[in-house]
Amino acid sequence: MALNGTHLLVAAAEWVPFVTFQDHQDGSFATSGLLMDFMDTLKEKLNFTFSVVKSVDGEWGRIFANGSATGMIGMCHRKEVDMALGPFSVLYKRSQIIDYSEFLYMDSFGIFLPRPRRERDLSAFVKPLAWQVWVALMVLMVASMAFGALYDHLALRWSLPNAMNYHEKAEGSRTFYFRLEWIVKVLLLESIDLLPTSLTGRVLLGTWMVVSLILSSAYQSILTSLLAVPKVEVPVDSLQDLLDYGKIPWSVEHGTSIHQLLDEESSDIYKQINSKVFYVKSSFDEKDRMKEKRFAILCDFFSMKMIMSDDYGQTGECNYYIAKEVIWSAAMAFAFPKGSHITAHFNKWVMAMKESGLVNQRLWAAATNATACLVPPEQQAGAETSSVLSVLDLGGVFLVWAGGMVSSIFMFLMEKLVKCQRI
Repeated sequence: MALNGTHLLVAAAEWVPFVTFQDHQDGSFATSGLLMDFMDTLKEKLNFTFSVVKSVDGEWGRIFANGSATGMIGMCHRKEVDMALGPFSVLYKRSQIIDYSEFLYMDSFGIFLPRPRRERDLSAFVKPLAWQVWVALMVLMVASMAFGALYDHLALRWSLPNAMNYHEKAEGSRTFYFRLEWIVKVLLLESIDLLPTSLTGRVLLGTWMVVSLILSSAYQSILTSLLAVPKVEVPVDSLQDLLDYGKIPWSVEHGTSIHQLLDEESSDIYKQINSKVFYVKSSFDEKDRMKEKRFAILCDFFSMKMIMSDDYGQTGECNYYIAKEVIWSAAMAFAFPKGSHITAHFNKWVMAMKESGLVNQRLWAAATNATACLVPPEQQAGAETSSVLSVLDLGGVFLVWAGGMVSSIFMFLMEKLVKCQRI
């Protein structure tokens, strides 16, 4: 047989579902997980026994400028163990001091976040139109009223033909050829009882009616859709978004490959991310605190899916979101001391397990529930596509009303004050 009953020391750190530890009161511990199942299969094929030792410092492995290494990578480098389970990201810098097995699977690293929820926005009633459109509308309204006032003045002064109203007697001694309130009435879809008879007035009012019809129809349609089916804004889909948004702190699993990547990368965005990062031991251990405190974790996609699957199985809800940006990708493999003779023996059977589909099948089974949550926010099964609007949902409108009431009271008091002064 290949290893002839050799006993191997195997380094491991807890990573659900690959390796889990059950500590006993006497200081010993038991191990379980996907990689332990793989090791049980491999020991039968290669004829070896093994015992597990925990990572000396809890890290996976970082390599420093002096050539020393931490974690399980360091244990392999110093030949304190015969192999380390990991699985580890295959990095060139690591490959200079340790050997990798054939890779088990490919994975990517990204941003894992609490799932964005629909937030109440007091300014929602102005959201159908961009601020540039609101500004343009105000400019058009003022310009139309100014042109109307100018036309009214010149028509009265020059006594232009057909510049009259059918009901001008109802206005007393002053004749209005173009009423400024027509601009506001048309915009608010109110009826107009007096119409201009002159060609100039009709062109001016008709043009404004067309513009108002288009803008008001667009506003009403978009507002209706926003209120009926609210859209959830996803504030973070990339590292740059994470920096720009500024409301979500972020973390990295201590001693992992992405920890080393951020420490060594020279680009500005990575430097900014690294300057504000805090470290956690395990993304799986932080899954509940992540929901409550609402912070992000930069980690591997499989861990994200595993957390999603576990949480969905317990709560029936989708509480997490995977950002679109992929930070980087890597193969995942076992680690061995440099030049170890057992690496080739493991490679043969690792390749066989991978090609048979066993590895992918076990990985998929461990995170099968995540599929329900790998959709945009509020599109998961069971999500409400519409909701009853509350006072808070339309709070901006009520604030406008309150502002109008306060303004009217102020104007009333001012009018009273002016009248008293005249008396």
